[in-house]
Amino acid sequence: MSELTREEIVAEIDRLKKEHAALDSKVTEYENQVWLSPEDQIAQKECKKLKLKAKERIYELEKMLNAK
Repeated sequence: MSELTREEIVAEIDRLKKEHAALDSKVTEYENQVWLSPEDQIAQKECKKLKLKAKERIYELEKMLNAK
């Protein structure tokens, strides 16, 4: 993997923060439903996994940014 520039890192962090916020909203929507179908339960779990992956990547990129 090639070395990312500071600007690329900042842009990726911004993109991931937006993605994380969108996933957070979707998870909240699922949590506010009275009943979830099995498909909705799977979708909710997938959203939570993707949200966590985005958060972990943001953390990694912020560490890279602070190291530069």
